[in-house]
Amino acid sequence: MGFETAAVVAIFFVSAVILGTTAYTVVSASEERINEAKDLKHDMQAKNLQTDINIINTTIDNSSNSYDLTVTVSNTGSVTLDSEELNVIVNGNICSYSYKSPTTWTPDETKNLTINNIPTDPKDEHRVKVTAENGIADYATYPI
Repeated sequence: MGFETAAVVAIFFVSAVILGTTAYTVVSASEERINEAKDLKHDMQAKNLQTDINIINTTIDNSSNSYDLTVTVSNTGSVTLDSEELNVIVNGNICSYSYKSPTTWTPDETKNLTINNIPTDPKDEHRVKVTAENGIADYATYPI
């Protein structure tokens, strides 16, 4: 009974050490990923708080069945944005736009975004929304 019991106890002890080492490795890796996610979340929140855009003006070039809209937008925040990562929504529809280079949009800089061939709608008031890459947006209304 002495040797067999000692062998069983040794096997249980080795199994517990292996299980404990494996569990520690998994928990340690998970905790590291959680900390990285918290840091990333903090960085994203800080960037959102420092981002602001403002629609200054809308200009329309009207033709018979469609019109071109130029939206003048200012980067009033303290974060450099990417002009290619903007979303422009006109009357609820995402529209493609053009702008003059460069793609970097520094603070206190103004960009003219031109949306071509928007179908004419008989409504009196229309809406345009410009959204930055991190979700910060500004709205404006304009008549035709």
